Amino acid sequence: MNWGTKLAVAMGLFMIFILTLGFRMIFSNSDTLIEKDYYEQGLNYNQRYDAKRLAVTDSVIPRIEADNNGLSIRFTLPASCKLNFKRLSDSKMDRTIERQTDEEGLVHIAEGELRSGPWMLSLKYSINEKNYLYEREILMP
Repeated sequence: MNWGTKLAVAMGLFMIFILTLGFRMIFSNSDTLIEKDYYEQGLNYNQRYDAKRLAVTDSVIPRIEADNNGLSIRFTLPASCKLNFKRLSDSKMDRTIERQTDEEGLVHIAEGELRSGPWMLSLKYSINEKNYLYEREILMP
């Protein structure tokens, strides 16, 4: 076999490889995007950024503590909040919880509501009719 034949065989195998990858990508049902509404979130980026910055400037960032009893979130003032928990390893475990603070400004998530391991917490909350956003990775024991 001369070098021209070897080159043609190598190019043919490479083209079959690329076509196989293309068909697998087209016909696979899994999507590797973290967010399903990434386009809308991109359009609302400025609002999210402003809500994060406002939480820092108003000094209303909550204290978050994860222990064996669950997750405790302590606010400086009474608040209503929407907690969005994302598990990057398994999107089927993602949860959204809406809560109000108690008299002490505390929101408690019991230990059985979240599995142990890393979670991405997105906390949207409202204090005195101002909207805030705080995002943080937490590790549940």
